[in-house]
Amino acid sequence: MKIGLVLSGGGARGIAHLGVLKALQEQQVPIHQISGCSAGSIAGTMFSAGYSPEHIFEIVVSTNTLKAFRPAFSRLGLLKMQKAEDIYMKYLPHNSFENLKIPMVVNATDIQLGESVFFSTGELIKPVLASCCIPGLFEPVNFANKVLVDGGVLNNMPIEPLESSCDFIIGSHCNPFGRNPNLRSMQTILQKSLYLAINNNSKPRIARCNFLIEPPALKEYDPQDVRKAKEIFKIGYDYAMSLDIKGSLDT
Repeated sequence: MKIGLVLSGGGARGIAHLGVLKALQEQQVPIHQISGCSAGSIAGTMFSAGYSPEHIFEIVVSTNTLKAFRPAFSRLGLLKMQKAEDIYMKYLPHNSFENLKIPMVVNATDIQLGESVFFSTGELIKPVLASCCIPGLFEPVNFANKVLVDGGVLNNMPIEPLESSCDFIIGSHCNPFGRNPNLRSMQTILQKSLYLAINNNSKPRIARCNFLIEPPALKEYDPQDVRKAKEIFKIGYDYAMSLDIKGSLDT
């Protein structure tokens, strides 16, 4: 049986994917292909490269990705991805999908054509950064003759690349919807509106997963709060360990 894993976007909540990956390893669930969006593309790519979930956690926390971005001073966005690209080159020097140990698919949004784009061959790091490129905050990534932004704009749960090649698909969704009582600024209202749109495009894809891992406790955590990374990792791990994932494969 060929098992696929789809990892959603979700900002800092995406650290929960690392806890899920640790639980999958401990439950001896083999993963044959991964598809990821935004934070899920980072977790999936690093795992596919052979890094352990614990090591990926250390890398993400120690590099503090936001500090790696520099101002773009552009009318297209506030921050630029160059320093982040330099960091990932350190850990992924081959910069190639073909050199990953597990086949990986990354999605981004072509902002000009208004469509999702899937990458699984060739250059690796730019598609991953494009998948994380929040519109308005980061300058779009120009790659493969396309202008690319965050994959979650149109598809935050990119299950499609796995459906034709996998017999069983596990979904790890780190963006459970929850009430936010602190809508006291335009920023929080815009952020909440974005997550509502993202959740809406995820629902039909979540329903197509054979097994879903969605820790409900994540709704209490802000997608931008990397200070609670250890708690978020533990939530992903504990929740996944509470599920009989391996047993579900036999049903």
